[in-house]
Amino acid sequence: MNQQRHDSGTGPPLASDPLVRRARAEAELYARGETSTEPPSLEEAQALVHELRVHQIELEHQNEALRQSQIELEESRARYFELYDLAPVGYLTLSPPDLIEEANRAAEALLGMARANLIKRPLSQFIDSRDRALYQRAIQAPLAHHFPQRGEFRLQGSRKPPGWILLQAAPGALHPAQPNRRHVALIDISARKHNEQALLDSQARLRLATEVAGLSFWEWDWQEDRLYPPPAGFSATRTDGETSAEPRLSDWAAALHEEDRDRALAAIRAFAAHPDGPRELQYRATPDGVRERWFLSRLESLRDGAGQPRRLLLVQQDITHRKQAEDEALYLAQHDPLTGLASRALLDQLATHMLASARRANEQLAVLFFDLDRFKVINDTHGHGAGDRVLQGIARRLRACFRAEDLIARMGGDEFVVVARIHDADEAARTARKAIAILEPPHAINGLSLRCLPSIGISLFPRDGETLDALLQRADIAMYQAKRISPGHYQFVTESLNRKVEAATSLEQRLREALAHGEFSLAYQPMLDIASGQVNAVEALLRWPQPEGEPIPPGTIIPLAESLHLIHEIGHWVFGECCRQLHAWRQAQLPPLGIAINISTRQFYHPRFIADLTATLRDTHTDPRCFSLQISEATLLESLDSAKLILAELRALGARLVMDDFGLGCSSLCELEGLALDGLAIDRALIQRLGLTASMPAIVNLIIHLSHALHLEVTAVGIESESDLAFVREQHCDRAQGHYIGMPLSGAEFIAWHRQQTRCAAGP
Repeated sequence: MNQQRHDSGTGPPLASDPLVRRARAEAELYARGETSTEPPSLEEAQALVHELRVHQIELEHQNEALRQSQIELEESRARYFELYDLAPVGYLTLSPPDLIEEANRAAEALLGMARANLIKRPLSQFIDSRDRALYQRAIQAPLAHHFPQRGEFRLQGSRKPPGWILLQAAPGALHPAQPNRRHVALIDISARKHNEQALLDSQARLRLATEVAGLSFWEWDWQEDRLYPPPAGFSATRTDGETSAEPRLSDWAAALHEEDRDRALAAIRAFAAHPDGPRELQYRATPDGVRERWFLSRLESLRDGAGQPRRLLLVQQDITHRKQAEDEALYLAQHDPLTGLASRALLDQLATHMLASARRANEQLAVLFFDLDRFKVINDTHGHGAGDRVLQGIARRLRACFRAEDLIARMGGDEFVVVARIHDADEAARTARKAIAILEPPHAINGLSLRCLPSIGISLFPRDGETLDALLQRADIAMYQAKRISPGHYQFVTESLNRKVEAATSLEQRLREALAHGEFSLAYQPMLDIASGQVNAVEALLRWPQPEGEPIPPGTIIPLAESLHLIHEIGHWVFGECCRQLHAWRQAQLPPLGIAINISTRQFYHPRFIADLTATLRDTHTDPRCFSLQISEATLLESLDSAKLILAELRALGARLVMDDFGLGCSSLCELEGLALDGLAIDRALIQRLGLTASMPAIVNLIIHLSHALHLEVTAVGIESESDLAFVREQHCDRAQGHYIGMPLSGAEFIAWHRQQTRCAAGP
């Protein structure tokens, strides 16, 4: 029994030789003192045999059980190694410091080396150098703390991108001979890490794109009234002032502008109920509590697996800069960039609303049309910079003069318009007088004192017109009436002016048609050379023949053509017609004649005046010395510096230059001396008053002698009698022109008249 317990116990294994085992058993029996020298009795021997026999059977059974256990153990060990070796996870057994003792096939594949070559190699050899310090901490931790550690590391190798493993290390089974063994599991997480990196890259690109575009995203679960994630840039403070970990829609709306809040909430809730409704929404908000910004949001419905709306997605874009740019563009489109006043476009828009409101309330409006006298002189003399500062000063004074509800606009150039509410015409007059008084003081600019008085035309609504265009047109005409009668004052639209407006409108259309159809003609008034007594020149006078009645005179045609910007085309036609007439007279064998042509202000300053005149002379082969260009004193003084340059070019061309209507203006002798002129024409008003005032003969005499002192020829215009001609002859005037000398004639009539005069001078 003892032998049985020993064999089946935990002692040393039994020897394979039965004799050896017998000897050992007997030795142990004697050592226990259980031997006897006396031979057993028969009964004892039989019992002993029985006992031995039973023990033998027991041993057989035990041996059988032992063999069965060994088979099962071998099968289990085979299954274990099969699972270990074929596991998808890499398993390693490490001995200090981190030498590989065992490795399965998965570890072999992960580390990229055969198992036979892995043994006794350090695992750190296969860890990327960037992660080795972290690996050492992770692999040593189980020894110190006796619990598993884990970490994610890149593998050393040529893979791009590098492979990643999740390493889990745990202490090995305690064994006296191997106390520091570690079991390590390696899991391939390359795909996950690469996906994570791709996701991070996508998120970074999306974040950058949203930041550049000013976008943010959030969702609203309307059933639970929850926002997630909280809208970017918006605080999570509820409307009651408490901080909310789960903000609601009303908490988001608390940052919206109070004028936009109800509208935005209503639109979002309406879309949640009916996702097919409007998808875009604009509103102002102060998400940071400091600066107000504009946002544009697009709404989208998010549906669950059954296709039912579950949440509302709001994509929010900061459009503050775009709104500012739009507002700036709108402001620039509606305001004059120099003065900041309303432009013509804004004037039309706002004045139309003012007219509609006044019409409903049965109120009156006044339209004041301003034009600045002598502004062009300031521009030409002192430069456009000074002119711009004058205009800015005018704008500031107009703002100070009128009320906030009145509309002030700049029409362009030196023209301004004010639309003001009034009770009657007297209030409009008081307003105009106040504006003139405010604009009268000079402007101090660059050490200069520049004065620029306004002439104002006033039209009243509804008396003078029902539309803004009609009121502006009548006020414009009234303004020109004010400039003509008394510059620097105001003039109302009267009934007679209204009739003139209607007539002018019809006349404008007829004038355009006349120019297009060639209805104009020229009349030629003789000019007498006093010294020789011969007619050696004529003045070309524009005529507009009418089917019924007298032709329309130049005094009506020229101002209208200037206002319609047609004067240059008409003047170009006059030059061509005069060239043609000169050639016709030469063919009729008339002696050489000169033609005096009147040049209007706008024609004189037109940018193509000299170029077109030169082209006409060249194309018609006409000598420019045949022409005497008559420019009024007012025209030359409007922009003296520019006039000097133009006169110099005309002098170089070869044409004679005459100051017309001399004696009505106020030009100084210094200005007269500085102009490149060949002559002066004394205005007919002075000649006609020779016999009416005692001082007029002396004045005319002074003009003639002054002109001769300046080496200028003098023409007396308006000679109506023998006494007029005798006076200017006595004063040694150079030329005379008037009805007494000869009436205006057509080109063909002038040929017959000249021949008749020549025969009369020759005598019988």
